[in-house]
Amino acid sequence: MPEICRSYSSARVRGLMLLSMLALSCFVIGVFVDASSGDEATEAVYSEKPSLPDKHAKVDPIEANGRIFADWPKPDATLVFTGAQDGYLEPCGCAGLTNQKGGLKRRYTFLTGLEAEGWNPIAMDTGGQVKRFGQQSQIKLRRGLEALVAMDYQGVAFGVKDLQMDLLGVLINFDSENNPMTSANVGVFGFDDSFSQRYRVVEKGGLKIGFTSVLGKKQIAKLGQLSDIDLVDPEEALQEVVPKLQAEGCDQLVLLVHDYPAEATELAKKFPVFDWVVAGLGSDVPAINARKIEGTSGHLLEVGHKGMYAVAIGLYSDGAKPFRYQSVPIDHRFEDAQEMQDMLVAYQNELKTMTLKGLGVRAVAHPTGHEFAGSAVCGDCHTAAMEVFESTPHSHATKTLVDLDPPRHFDPECLSCHVTGWSPQQYVPFNSGYASLQTTPHLTDNGCENCHGPAAKHVAAENGDIDANDAEIEALRQELHMELVENEGNKDGQNLGPVVNNCLLCHDEDNSPEFDFQRYWPHVEHHGKD
Repeated sequence: MPEICRSYSSARVRGLMLLSMLALSCFVIGVFVDASSGDEATEAVYSEKPSLPDKHAKVDPIEANGRIFADWPKPDATLVFTGAQDGYLEPCGCAGLTNQKGGLKRRYTFLTGLEAEGWNPIAMDTGGQVKRFGQQSQIKLRRGLEALVAMDYQGVAFGVKDLQMDLLGVLINFDSENNPMTSANVGVFGFDDSFSQRYRVVEKGGLKIGFTSVLGKKQIAKLGQLSDIDLVDPEEALQEVVPKLQAEGCDQLVLLVHDYPAEATELAKKFPVFDWVVAGLGSDVPAINARKIEGTSGHLLEVGHKGMYAVAIGLYSDGAKPFRYQSVPIDHRFEDAQEMQDMLVAYQNELKTMTLKGLGVRAVAHPTGHEFAGSAVCGDCHTAAMEVFESTPHSHATKTLVDLDPPRHFDPECLSCHVTGWSPQQYVPFNSGYASLQTTPHLTDNGCENCHGPAAKHVAAENGDIDANDAEIEALRQELHMELVENEGNKDGQNLGPVVNNCLLCHDEDNSPEFDFQRYWPHVEHHGKD
């Protein structure tokens, strides 16, 4: 077992655990439990305050995710497969970094640790560096590919979203000798080999490894016509490339497939020369073992998603030793690499320099058409509810971003759940929502209106600043009012109601995987106006 896999303490990781501000449930002013219905079970659910997970508790990664490389003889070479990064240069951190997997800082440490131990890693990626569009994703694509080069990746496949970005603008700045892009059926400028290779051969530890990649037929269908990008049917491309790979006399052949396991398996059966066929899309988590492909001598692998895992294959020149397989959770047993931390600092600084306007972030209309007032205004009348709000992490959500190293309050993906008046899943502000610390200080933090909706018109009507009759005033009140449904929650056997659905916009699987509405709600429970 490499020494790097035995150690997992890190002062830097503990420092970044400050990100865990969204540990409590959504704060929704005016929600109440309708006890008059006689539903004693519902009333009992919220009558006490259950304990919450301690996001600052140090989690033992081995206990949580298991040992790795147990009883492995030292391999002559190690194939390492990753993919479907989906823009996650690092885990969100809101649930506590020790509870989350993934991140380029940890992956760098994992790979350099294998190299230091003489395990001769040969790293390959199935593509899918980003999953969204826009300037921030373009920056992530560039930073992500630069990170793979820094980690000495030997081969990287093209993903659909990667090709829909300005990929050429990234690749043109790469040194052709270090450019790892590899594809049998995706080419740039007529398969110009200064931008990508159709296949590659790498020798390490006395073993010769040949590999190529293809973009699946169904994935090609999603693209249409692309400028400067050539797309060929994967089978047609492999018919040309496979004989060339075979002529290299490799010990092992690898096919990376940016598609789902079914499509990868179909290709494997049509081209049974490959020892390893790696599907880049599909399961969230790699399989426990490599799966034998029927009718071939090859095995099918899956890499999971969001960069949370790597798959390692230990190879031995001694034919008597079978290969070894390991699904590697990229958790905090691997310390943060300063090289990748420096890259992430540069990334955040780039977002700051470009500003929200430069990133193309444009405000959109809120579905109600109303504008935001700010939580302080709500507190003028809802004083008891405001006391509850001020006791929750939501009340200092923006400060959490400001205090991080590097600060994250210029990052739209972080702002969306840490300020008032943004669309949490689209990473854009609503009209009159938070713009900056300087121009909209009244809209910092995850405030009342994020769940109830913008309240400026309601406030104006209550204060007599606009003409509104009693019916109109009551209608504005009801627009902001929310009620729990019977047995509301997000777990099996519970009912998804409007309150918990609001919470789940931020407390999703990425940001708050342990979120349990019925455990969290009593800690923020509040009831209407005083």
